[in-house]
Amino acid sequence: MAFPKVVIRPRRSMAFFALLSIVMVVGTYIFVILLAAACVYLPYLVISSMETPDVRLILLFLFGIVIAGAMLWSLLPRRDKFKAPGMLLDCESQPRLFAELESIASSLEEPMPREVYLIGDVNAWVADRGGFMGFGSRRVMGLGLPLLAILTVSQFRAVLAHEFAHYYGGDISLGLWVHKTQRAMVRIFENIGSVSELARIAILGIMYTVVATLMKWYFQLFLRAINLASRQREYRADELACLIAGRQPLIDGLRAIHGADMAWPAYWNSEVSPVLSDGGLPGIGEGFARFIAVPSIDEQISKNIHRQLQETKQNPYDTHPPLRDRIEAVEKLESAFVAEDAHPARHLLEHIERTELHFLEAANPDMKAGTLQLVSWDEVAEKVTLPAWKKFTQEYASALEGVTAGALPDQIPKLLQVGSKMRDPKGMLLGPEQRTQRAAFFFGAALALALVERGWKINLQPGILELSAPSDSTNIFPLFEQMMSGKLSAQGWIAKCQQLGIADVELSSLNVQQMELLNPKTTS
Repeated sequence: MAFPKVVIRPRRSMAFFALLSIVMVVGTYIFVILLAAACVYLPYLVISSMETPDVRLILLFLFGIVIAGAMLWSLLPRRDKFKAPGMLLDCESQPRLFAELESIASSLEEPMPREVYLIGDVNAWVADRGGFMGFGSRRVMGLGLPLLAILTVSQFRAVLAHEFAHYYGGDISLGLWVHKTQRAMVRIFENIGSVSELARIAILGIMYTVVATLMKWYFQLFLRAINLASRQREYRADELACLIAGRQPLIDGLRAIHGADMAWPAYWNSEVSPVLSDGGLPGIGEGFARFIAVPSIDEQISKNIHRQLQETKQNPYDTHPPLRDRIEAVEKLESAFVAEDAHPARHLLEHIERTELHFLEAANPDMKAGTLQLVSWDEVAEKVTLPAWKKFTQEYASALEGVTAGALPDQIPKLLQVGSKMRDPKGMLLGPEQRTQRAAFFFGAALALALVERGWKINLQPGILELSAPSDSTNIFPLFEQMMSGKLSAQGWIAKCQQLGIADVELSSLNVQQMELLNPKTTS
């Protein structure tokens, strides 16, 4: 989609905030150089005025040289070592995505980024990376796979316009110097901290405390000033985004991003990682869109967004304004009229299954090709989860001998004992609580397999895990978890098992032939 060229009137306030950032960068170098000089000159001045210098003053002078050297060495600029943050995308393999990028870039008459990466964050960003103090750097953009999963095309365009607006406003070039200055100050704290052992000598400790305190005060002032300017640049980028992609897509996109940012870690850890560990690769982006659409999860996200809009206050050290303030500001801005495109933004990616596989391979260079089997979320239970549960329970089948569904409460006191006999997962060393949880999962998996073998239906989707009888809608998993955690009494569990007719179901009753039915041979 082609966007019209944007003409935006300049604002004097932005010139002021740009000047503020420049003053803080230059002021930092002057402040550190003067402080380093004072660390050497003041002790020298005292020593030179004495006929017989005190040994402690000589030590103070030498310590001042060490502190000053550490500060000045930290201040020297370093070459930017850029490490690829994700999977590199190109216009030949992703023509639809790059068509959107080029349309936004042309509307602002900005060059395209030289490199565009698919990253694993609910975020998008632009930067100048590489080179030395900005010289020889190149434009780089990061686009989050989960971001593409939860936004519509119109909302995604608004996000892209916001990011390109940072190039348009010169924020990235100025921000590069601000970032390098901030990193230099962090190095100062690290390097003077490395000589803190010497400060145990009383008089040296005085100098160390004074220098560290002055640096801390200045650093706080520096952060307040540059982040104030940063927040104003975010408002300005939102203004440009409204003129390019429209006000409502930007507002809806901001809400979606803040909500998804809270949900992404839970989705990855509870839904995707277990499937990957068992050798399956479901649709990551599609699954995330399903996950946040689950009514209970959607309700929790809505509550969190509402809380942010009602309670979040501006922190002077935040680089971005609170969501509430950004939305209030956007609602007052001029807006372009742009036809809405409600299609999912993830459809801008070509061959999405292959792209997600390459994305994972880029994030895990040691992963061998062919390790993961492509599966749809509707196939995960049959092709991945149940076979993995079967393998796990077979390994420790002796612990299931004589155990029935109705007798599971008797196993609760034995969980730690059972878990202690299980080997640690690869690369992990489990503690007592984790072993208890692993044993509880073991009995839950065995129960699920026994019930599935008897005709129960398992529904495993992102954010959903249900196991119910064909003639009863009761989901046994929540009841099992409540019983294992003590929220459901043993009598209550037994009564429910008797009601469902499963009290006498043996967890170790599956023979080899029946197990093979749960693990049909499949081809990728």
